[in-house]
Amino acid sequence: MRRDAVAVGPLRGGLAPARAGATLAVLVAVAAAWPAGRARALTAGAEGAAAQCIPPDVQAAVVECPAGVKNQAVRGAPPPERLRTATPERAAPTKALTGPSIKLDESTASGRAQVAARERSILEREIRILERLVQNTPKSDPHRADVLVRLAETYFELQRAENAKLRSYDEPIYQACTVQKDASRCSALRAEAKAAGEELVKTRADTNRTYAILVRDHPSYPHMDRVLFALAFGLGQAGQQDRAIAVYRQLIKDYPNSRYLPHAYLSFAEHFFSAGDMAAALKFYDKVTEFPPKDNPVYGYALYKTAWTEFNLEDYRGSLAAFVQTIEFADQHPEVTDAKALAQQSRKEMVAPYARVGSPSRALAFFRRYARSADEAYGMLERLADTYYDNGDWDSAIAVYHQLISDRPTDDKVCHWQVQVANAVVSSKPKDAQLEEVRRSAKLYEQYAKAPHPKDDIAACQSDTASLMIWLATAWHREAVGKDGSPGTHDKSTMQRAAQLYRLLLATFPDLDQVRFPSIDRRDWPTRYSVAYYYAELLWNMQDWGQCGPAFDKVVELDPHGAYTSDAAYAAVLCYNNLYQQQYQPRQTEASGGEEEAGKKGGAGAGASAADAARFAPRAFTPLEEGMLRAFSRYVCYVDKSDADMAQIKYRRARIYYEANHFEEAAVLFRDVAFNYPNSDLAEYAANLYLDCLNILGTERSPAKVACVQQIENELDPLRQQFCSTPEAADAHEDLCGSLAKLQCQVRRKQAEAYQSNKEFKRAAAMYVRIFRRNQQCGAMDEVLYDAAINFEAARLLGRAIQVRKVLIARYPDSPLAKRALFLVGANYHALAFYDQAARYYEEFATRFPGELGKDCTAKDRRLGVCAVAPDALRDAVFFRLGLSDDTKAIADAELFEKNYRRRMPIETARVVFSVSSIYVRRKQWDALISYDERFLARYRGVATPDLVIEAEVALGRALRERGRRGDDQKATRYLRAAAGTFDSGVVNRIARDRDLSETERAKAIHDALDGAAEARFLLAESDYEAFQAIAFPRYSGPRSKDRIDRWAKRDFKRWVTKKLAALKKAEAAYGKVAALKVTERDGTTLRSAPWQIAAAARVGLMYRTFVDSFRDAPIPKSIERDPQLYDIYVGALDEQSEPLQKLAIERFEFCLKTATNVRWFNRWSRTCEQELHELNPRRYPLAAELRGAPSYVSQTFGEPRPITLDRATVDEALGDEGEKP
Repeated sequence: MRRDAVAVGPLRGGLAPARAGATLAVLVAVAAAWPAGRARALTAGAEGAAAQCIPPDVQAAVVECPAGVKNQAVRGAPPPERLRTATPERAAPTKALTGPSIKLDESTASGRAQVAARERSILEREIRILERLVQNTPKSDPHRADVLVRLAETYFELQRAENAKLRSYDEPIYQACTVQKDASRCSALRAEAKAAGEELVKTRADTNRTYAILVRDHPSYPHMDRVLFALAFGLGQAGQQDRAIAVYRQLIKDYPNSRYLPHAYLSFAEHFFSAGDMAAALKFYDKVTEFPPKDNPVYGYALYKTAWTEFNLEDYRGSLAAFVQTIEFADQHPEVTDAKALAQQSRKEMVAPYARVGSPSRALAFFRRYARSADEAYGMLERLADTYYDNGDWDSAIAVYHQLISDRPTDDKVCHWQVQVANAVVSSKPKDAQLEEVRRSAKLYEQYAKAPHPKDDIAACQSDTASLMIWLATAWHREAVGKDGSPGTHDKSTMQRAAQLYRLLLATFPDLDQVRFPSIDRRDWPTRYSVAYYYAELLWNMQDWGQCGPAFDKVVELDPHGAYTSDAAYAAVLCYNNLYQQQYQPRQTEASGGEEEAGKKGGAGAGASAADAARFAPRAFTPLEEGMLRAFSRYVCYVDKSDADMAQIKYRRARIYYEANHFEEAAVLFRDVAFNYPNSDLAEYAANLYLDCLNILGTERSPAKVACVQQIENELDPLRQQFCSTPEAADAHEDLCGSLAKLQCQVRRKQAEAYQSNKEFKRAAAMYVRIFRRNQQCGAMDEVLYDAAINFEAARLLGRAIQVRKVLIARYPDSPLAKRALFLVGANYHALAFYDQAARYYEEFATRFPGELGKDCTAKDRRLGVCAVAPDALRDAVFFRLGLSDDTKAIADAELFEKNYRRRMPIETARVVFSVSSIYVRRKQWDALISYDERFLARYRGVATPDLVIEAEVALGRALRERGRRGDDQKATRYLRAAAGTFDSGVVNRIARDRDLSETERAKAIHDALDGAAEARFLLAESDYEAFQAIAFPRYSGPRSKDRIDRWAKRDFKRWVTKKLAALKKAEAAYGKVAALKVTERDGTTLRSAPWQIAAAARVGLMYRTFVDSFRDAPIPKSIERDPQLYDIYVGALDEQSEPLQKLAIERFEFCLKTATNVRWFNRWSRTCEQELHELNPRRYPLAAELRGAPSYVSQTFGEPRPITLDRATVDEALGDEGEKP
């Protein structure tokens, strides 16, 4: 429950009672916040305004008195929902042991005796000498091997020194990085440690390299087994385990009697242990222990690891036996390195297998056999208890902890053992047993605190015992009552046990406020105050009205200014009230079914509201609020009206409605306080909130109630009379009175805002115009005109919007809104398709305000199209001028764009500048076009998007071919190949990764690049087409005898056919590159250039058709021509030869026409295909009768239209005589 819902506390939007009239200050500052309000209103939805502000039925319901108890002698509110109490974290359970906790010491593992470290400088000097000696000694020299051994050993000694240096950084790094949080020193130390690590890696590599050279160059070295072992050990340290294993194998194979064999077998065992292959590891550990301890320095370690291997193989008895053998071996061979550590660790860790197979009752006797003292045996027993606890073996854990407590009742850990017992009981026993065990813990703590134990242990006992109590009490509390919106069990016995624990906690720890709870979130540390509140709240849920009243009184007594005190005070009143009802009116409660709920504190889910409720939409009252409203209503109805607290109670009742967004009811109640209790400290606050409610109802709701805004205007004089009628009153209410004097101007703006919110844009605009005409003294008239135009525009009255904006520009030229209006007039003309006027206003705006880049525009401004951006305006002006063929102004605008924005907007500038080249295309001024586009590429190739570069290169190629001067064809070919090459160089990926482009711009750029590359390839293929066309049909001369024609056909005609066909295939392959050109988008969609696919298919079809016609144009001998039968045979033979070519021509034309139909793209090429098909087969391919739209001129488009577009009829209607004009 929100305490500020009923108290005179912080108000909505941060308005506190200490600032009287703060809401009015918001009202009179409407102008400052008006753009946001306007955007909100334009997006709100509703129809019409309410006829009246507060309906009569609402007023009647608010003043209606409830039935029930009429004695209202105390003030209060139900207690809030339970504060969260974090569940204390238990000591983190020890991770189940699956491996050893000690490692073999380095000297034993490396087979080297521990020697005193020498200085690094001595070692480095010795290494240099030995390296020179090795280099200068021939391989045949038998002493070279000894030198290599000495060098390797020196490297190893240096390696030890560097390892020690590396480890010396561990503590300083921890202190700097973790403790001191010194980022600079932490970074520096880590860098030094990294360098030391790199030196260690290099030295280790040098050591291994030296041993490897020795093995390679001197295989007969007498101590080769020691060398192999040292090499294998070094490789293992370097992480090259596979190479190390190989060397160990060589050692075992070649030197079966070496003293290093135990180490070699141990390395295999360690390798398999690390790999998790416990069976293989066990075999090798057994192999190690086959060597007698006398000559086996790793015998004890192998036994120790055998124990862990058996444990991981779940042979717990074998594991326990191996630990025992390790202890016995260490006791029998104390001279062995690490013997003491192995025995000590085995005594600790043998507990793990014993917990799996041993008996808790016989554990102490068993541990005494191997412990060196009674304390050590009990230490092992405690570890066993902890192991049982961590494994969840609660009965065994409880038994062992009880034995510890029984045997050592004065031990410093006895309190910890008892808390562990209690936690185990909580985890495994019924609630009664849990409660009893917690009582034992409390009793033991009281005895423990009085005994001579260390202060830290007493503090820990206090913390653990108190944590156990609060954790269990709150857990039972929440289990019964519920939490996080879920219902509880409502089990009475669980509540009673929780209440007993709360009482026990308070009784056991009178100094609870000084207790520390390290396992509980610091924000939730319990105090006597908070625990008393939890206890009282639990009594409330138990409906124990006889005890909950005094319990809540205790909360107030403990801290009169505490966080829960206000709630506790109210709850105490309601507890007493329920006690009264329970004892004297039980039948009335049962019959009505509602009186009991009148004071009942909210149960599960109380205080919750719909998560998706709108900010100002009314929400349902929570049970807490309903109870409070009923209680306050009874108070208002049945307590003497002259009671000193009446104004406060009424105010708080109004606040509940206000907080729940029931502003109509709140307005009625706040007005009552403001006008009927003028001497109350709350009267001015009530007046403030009364106007706030009317404001919300009039402007923030949907539909907005314009009548409420009118009511604000109607209340201004009565409020001034109430609070400002005398100088003394005005001084007492200085802020309120000053605000009321300014409200008249703003009320009408609020009315306009309400119309605007209801989408009655025409009425809103008329209201703004009326304000401009009649209320000039209110100021901010530029904003009024601006808002009027916005509403005219929203009402689709663009003509009036333009008129108003022109007035704004003329009357307030220096206003920031005037320059935005200048832009928007252009946008209005743009929407009306009056492009000359739109261009003129855009040019004026961009010329006067070139620095307006839209940085101050909000997302709503951009969405509504009211963001004035100079580059956008000037760019649109360029394109409008181009479309109007106003070339001079288009060029001037483009030059201005380039001057102003080339540095800031190079990509956009490139597009604008390039668009001017369309002028020379339209005029067919090829020299000018070539010069312009070459200059464009020279200046913008590096900044323009790839699609624009491709388009410019294609345009140059096209223009050069059109001009047709000597050398132009070669230059055109270079540009066209460059365009195709640009596309093939990954241009699509570059465009897709360009973050300066929007998704729409990226998609368009890819399409444009694809079309440009396709056109380039088409134009390149045209050269092959021209070559095909240039191969003329062989001329026939001489008599038309059959023999002469046969000779011509076999010689000239056949050569022509071969050459012509080869040219056709070459050209077809070139056009095929156009058809093969495609782009695959992210969603798998394949893009192709439909226009140029159609053109390429048409060209190929025409070539085949031409070829077919050539066959049919061949000469016919007269003797055959005169004989009809021979003529048919001859012509049929020619047709038979040309038929395959004709089919290919039909296929190409069909593909051309099908593509055009699918993409709805019809042009001269598609018409050519249609005509050719008709000529080849008129019956199958009749000409289409319908008309098709075809693009005659395609230009680049940029951006998206911002203004609202209307049809002309709507505009003409809007420009009638309705409303007022400025």
